[in-house]
Amino acid sequence: MNALGYAIGTRSSPNTANEFYFWVPPEEKSLQIGSIVKVESHENSVIGVVEEMKSYVDVDDFLTHALPRGNDPLLVPANREQSILVCKARVLKQRLERPIKEGVVYYPTLEELEEVFNIENCNIPFGVFVNTDATMLPVKVHEEYVLGYEGAHVNISGMSGLATKTSTFLFLLASIFTHAESRVACIIFNNKSDDLLYIDRPSAELTQEDMLIYEACKISPQGFNARFFAPSNFYGRPHSLKQDAEIFRWGWEEISDYIPSLLKAGTQDQKEKLDSAFYELKRMAAQQGINSLAELLEFMRRELLREDRGWAELIHGTYKATWGKLYNQLRALETKYDGLITSYADEVIDLPFDSIADREVWVIDIQQLGFYPRKLVFERVIDEFLLRLERRSLKVDKLIIFMDELNKYAPSNASPEVASLKEKLIDIAARGRSVGISLIGAEQFKSKIDQNILGNISTDIYGKTKDAELAEPLYKNLSDEVKGRIRRFSRGEKLLDHELFEAPVFIRIPRPPCMLGSEMSRLRAMQKSVA
Repeated sequence: MNALGYAIGTRSSPNTANEFYFWVPPEEKSLQIGSIVKVESHENSVIGVVEEMKSYVDVDDFLTHALPRGNDPLLVPANREQSILVCKARVLKQRLERPIKEGVVYYPTLEELEEVFNIENCNIPFGVFVNTDATMLPVKVHEEYVLGYEGAHVNISGMSGLATKTSTFLFLLASIFTHAESRVACIIFNNKSDDLLYIDRPSAELTQEDMLIYEACKISPQGFNARFFAPSNFYGRPHSLKQDAEIFRWGWEEISDYIPSLLKAGTQDQKEKLDSAFYELKRMAAQQGINSLAELLEFMRRELLREDRGWAELIHGTYKATWGKLYNQLRALETKYDGLITSYADEVIDLPFDSIADREVWVIDIQQLGFYPRKLVFERVIDEFLLRLERRSLKVDKLIIFMDELNKYAPSNASPEVASLKEKLIDIAARGRSVGISLIGAEQFKSKIDQNILGNISTDIYGKTKDAELAEPLYKNLSDEVKGRIRRFSRGEKLLDHELFEAPVFIRIPRPPCMLGSEMSRLRAMQKSVA
């Protein structure tokens, strides 16, 4: 076993129980930021991940270095200055909880790495760690920290288009479906072009490196058992780029609980009056046995908006003018919501919530809807599945909800437009794991997500990230060198920070096992050129 260097604490850089320093001889060329090393001494054994590397030369300033060379960078002086590389490592595992005094530094064996990463019978691979001595092993997380009661939420962040957040999620989903012991299904909201509309097909673009990672994680890459849903358009066809998607269309009984979050008013006082009027209307509708928007609007015209009543007259505790505003907004739902909402009960086509099966993925395509229709779909789908999980009436024990652009729907700032949806997402983060629902979120800016959600996430995956985001206080525990590597990430490189790990580790993730919209576009272009 070749020695990599020697660990020693100095007056200026003492070792602690959490970190240690070691110097590296000039001939050692393999170590880099993210390498995992071990220190052996007669009193302790420590394994750590390299977080900083600094090179020192025995000169006080640049002038002292340049003068012996006559300012010629190619000239090597007879008495060349001594240089040394010093590394700082963060402790991952140690035999004794105390600083190591000194010891020889080596690469850990595969078995020793297994003890660091795959603890407590972990069974869900999140990717592979490749040490700089070429040792490769899957990095696993226990199912309880992905789907169970310990902390069942995962977050994936990074730059749009470069951090491969969707690809990371799809690999993780394949890993969960392969290795989880629970009966589990997944709901995906597709809100970006046709990116997730072909995941039932296997990818044809996996490289040899990708296949090695799948093999190491014992996953067979293939398309998912998926069903695709989209809201109906006005012609009864899918309002989607996928024309064979199953359609859904909702009416009064399906959306009545969510209408207050869709109503708009100029001031807070006007909004409160509009909400109060709606709840009174809903009460009257229940008494009248009304089950469609058409019947509701007819009731309003007949009972609340009669021509013989003035606009300033109080009717059931609300002015006629307010009833008129409410009527106009309810009447506009069918047209403004692009066919998602119908006025007639016999035109309703609901999602088959009770039929979702083990290892099945539902892709609900909402990318052609506006903001408020999307929010309505999010809220109702989440509520319907939460209700069934609480009743234990589904064919699955666990359900994964994938939310892209999470910072948009659960922002850190107060946003009235998404307040009701944000409240539901916070509720899922806080208590979802107790009923079997897990949230996997993805976004460009993790720092912009509400703290109530961030505080309940047990696993974070970071892709390529911009400087402005890394400067946020959220990343203060990462060294400048680790942040630098995150900025330079190539495709497939990620930083994994899990609740049970003493420090974040760099991992590699393959391309997704299924076909993305980008791959389908390339395939169609190739077929067109051949034709």
